[in-house]
Amino acid sequence: MKDWIPLLQSLVWPLFVVGLAIWFRSSFRMMLIAVAERIRSGAPFEAGPGGIKIGAVQAPPSTAAALAPAEDTRTVNDLPHAIYMTHQAKRDVTLDRSGLQYYRIRIGLDADQPEMLDDVEKVVYHLHPTFIDPNRISADRRSNFEIATAAWGEFNMTAEVFFRRDKSRLVIERYINFLRA
Repeated sequence: MKDWIPLLQSLVWPLFVVGLAIWFRSSFRMMLIAVAERIRSGAPFEAGPGGIKIGAVQAPPSTAAALAPAEDTRTVNDLPHAIYMTHQAKRDVTLDRSGLQYYRIRIGLDADQPEMLDDVEKVVYHLHPTFIDPNRISADRRSNFEIATAAWGEFNMTAEVFFRRDKSRLVIERYINFLRA
């Protein structure tokens, strides 16, 4: 029996590692697939005594420049704007879930001269793409074209302001934060 003890002791760590690999097999599989995809995409790969290093995939400049306009055709108009977005954020613990702190957010328009908003037909708000229904429309002049939503993280957004008379549009941008005034 004493002859088996060194053998069992030498097998403890390998069996533990195999057990972990079986327990986390789906995570390991996804990680290996991600690594393989990065290497296939041209990321530099280096393995040696210091460990494994995988660099970032570098897109050719011409490809990156060609893709940039296709990603988002809304170009923010130059500053200053006479019409701009405003927002208010208020913490609401009743909305919290999954350990995230949620805020109720109201986003609307304001103008240097309030009567300028009378010429606005509608506003298309483009929230962060992780929102359900990230593109929201408001045509309610009485509320200053306000929308309401909830969020757990700060984000940058744009809004397209469409005008009645000349059918032009203004694209404006705002960073939605949760700072208290």
